[in-house]
Amino acid sequence: MKNRLWLALAGTVVLVVLATTGTTRALWRDEASINPGTVSTGNLELLAGGQPENYVFTALSASNLAPGHEVSAPLTISNGGSTDLVYRLAGVATATSTAADRDLEAGLSLIVTNDTACGDGSTGNVATLYQGPLAAASYTGTQLAPSSSARLCLTVSLADDAPLSASQGTVTATFTFRGDQAQ
Repeated sequence: MKNRLWLALAGTVVLVVLATTGTTRALWRDEASINPGTVSTGNLELLAGGQPENYVFTALSASNLAPGHEVSAPLTISNGGSTDLVYRLAGVATATSTAADRDLEAGLSLIVTNDTACGDGSTGNVATLYQGPLAAASYTGTQLAPSSSARLCLTVSLADDAPLSASQGTVTATFTFRGDQAQ
């Protein structure tokens, strides 16, 4: 019986030794100081036609637009904030309700350029930012510094082959511009 007791005690000691050597309990710690530099805040404010929201762009009215013709109007996009921003045309939403409206919408195309003269006949270094269907319009980033602006030229045209029913249509287009902080 004594041998069994010694054997049980020896087994328990071996088990405890194996269990405690299998894991460590170390606490590692270190400290360092850094100079974070200057942290400042700013604000973003994208202005279309000088307005922060819901600018009514009446200069681009295309009433009585005939097939094969176009109308152009300048639009100023400004950075009214205190930090650099990148703006883009995020999309154009069109409102149509009748078949004639949809025929008119299908025949309308849009060209967006950085032509500051905007159709006055002068030529220069003009970049086309978007050219295609009005309802699919979008283009990506142009950077603006605080208090600076960009003058865009928007040209809407009606296709030569627009159906006669388009002449009875009405389309209202809402241009959505988005400004994001420049990285």
